[in-house]
Amino acid sequence: MRYRFLAIGVAVVLILALIKFWKSAHKDTGEVRVAYLQIIPSLPVFIAQEQHLFDRENLRLKAVALGSSNDLVNAMIAGQADVLPATSLVPIIHLEIQSPGRVRIFSHSRMNNSNALDKIIVPDSSALHSVEDIRGKRIGVFPGTAPSLMLARFFSKHGVDPATVRMVQLPPQAQLSSLESGAVDVLFSYEPVTTTALVQGGYRQLFGSVYADLLNPCPIGASVISREFERNHPKLARGAVRALQQGVDYMAAHPAESRTLLSKYLRLSPEIATRVNVSDVTLANQVDVANLQQFIDLLYQTGEIPERIDAHRLVDPTR
Repeated sequence: MRYRFLAIGVAVVLILALIKFWKSAHKDTGEVRVAYLQIIPSLPVFIAQEQHLFDRENLRLKAVALGSSNDLVNAMIAGQADVLPATSLVPIIHLEIQSPGRVRIFSHSRMNNSNALDKIIVPDSSALHSVEDIRGKRIGVFPGTAPSLMLARFFSKHGVDPATVRMVQLPPQAQLSSLESGAVDVLFSYEPVTTTALVQGGYRQLFGSVYADLLNPCPIGASVISREFERNHPKLARGAVRALQQGVDYMAAHPAESRTLLSKYLRLSPEIATRVNVSDVTLANQVDVANLQQFIDLLYQTGEIPERIDAHRLVDPTR
């Protein structure tokens, strides 16, 4: 009987030890909710999923794909997302103006003409060959106020009165068909529409990046984290940022392999995936406050935002 109690005691001790070990191994495990767009700049997110980078940080990733940058911001406002990687910086600045202190930028794009995600294209047969030739024409533009306002600023810079150009807002899926049918004469397009058009043939570039022409480099894309999440879960927040930064590092070290994920996640053909532009982005220790301020000032000058704010508000550490 004594041996039986001894065996039971040993078993209990082992069970308690296993429970203690399990709790120790999982005490810092937590969920991080990442809302992202199914676009090329989300490549570090795709890499993080494929390479299990969140797992390595002892995080449970809940990745949610949404339809627009505004949807991403709304998800964070509603408390449904902790991190927004590769979103447009424009609604982030609007959010900071309307509801200060909600997010912190930990990475942003450094878009220049060689890696830009935007171009102006026309059919091969078009008589348009310069920006000045666009006077009196119809140009297809991505929906939203910011693309149209930035394009207007671009036209003014090149001596074209924006009032002489008719801007037609078109969703990406309607852009090439509208250009082909003649519904628009010229297209201000983003990747992968641009590369798809140029690779398939029948179209040519009239001008390079509008955004990089206005500001080079251009930080139009940014990755942000909820300051509330950072305050409430600092260790999880640091791990989430590290995981995404490791995705950026991997993308730089293995560009060809990384591009194959664009076929898997975005259903691009291998030919398009290998040729689209992938914009350079900063690591957390490379955030350029001065460059962000230049972009904020540009938005204010175009009338996109109602007031000029200090970029430090968006990048200073969360306390």
